[in-house]
Amino acid sequence: MSAAIDGFLSAQEIWRAPLIASLISGALLGFLGVYVVLRRTVFVSAALTQISTLGLVFGLFLEEHLHAEAEHAHHQLGMAIGFAVVGAVALGALRTRRLPAEAVVGAAWVIGSGLVVLGASRLVHAAHDLGGMVFGNAVAVPDEELWIIAGVALLCAAVHLAFHKELTFVSFDPETATAQGMRTWLWDALLWVTVGLAIPAAARALGALPVFAFLTLPASAALLLRVRLSRAFALAAVFGVLASGAGYLASWFGETPTGATMVAVAALFLLPGAVLRRVQAS
Repeated sequence: MSAAIDGFLSAQEIWRAPLIASLISGALLGFLGVYVVLRRTVFVSAALTQISTLGLVFGLFLEEHLHAEAEHAHHQLGMAIGFAVVGAVALGALRTRRLPAEAVVGAAWVIGSGLVVLGASRLVHAAHDLGGMVFGNAVAVPDEELWIIAGVALLCAAVHLAFHKELTFVSFDPETATAQGMRTWLWDALLWVTVGLAIPAAARALGALPVFAFLTLPASAALLLRVRLSRAFALAAVFGVLASGAGYLASWFGETPTGATMVAVAALFLLPGAVLRRVQAS
């Protein structure tokens, strides 16, 4: 065991950036997940992942057909973020009253998935970049992408610190907010812009499956404990950090897939709340 620890410590140049990216992503997605879970828009994150992947495909397609001499990860990620932000605003703030929300989200997911498959079939030299976005590669995160993730997290944190009262009020009591003259659509748009920023940045490092998990499991674990809403946000962020860090370490020493291991560890945080609910119900 000591030899494994020594080997891990000696390889810090390899795991430092991926681990930091995982911790930042876990905290950011855990915090935003409270909004996603309480607003019952969990599957919006799945649709936005497909939409952001479509943006990546579009960026890769342009690079190939413009005969770019070098690949630019920040250009590709920027395109994915742009698509995700537009999709987030459309799905979260500009919902039609003629169709159920589930129908709109399902249509976005199906159309996005179909276009991703069609676009990927036209890529010749950039399939590995698409695979990195879809499946993630938390064992190899370049410093450039780490800075992008950190920048996105700081921007989202600043927005939520500055407008936390308005965002929570509009999210959880929209009728009263509307009656008081608040532009609920504008605050909804701002909230979903932050979600649209976070998903592709985190998915580029971790993959689609861990992103969906971290937008769901840490928040659910915190809410099961029946704490106040302000504490739920903090707990969800902490659970996201612990699950991502412990999952990364477990995958390193156990030589298991990083993303799937993070999801399994995140699921364990549901147990205390589930046991508490069971005890209180008996």
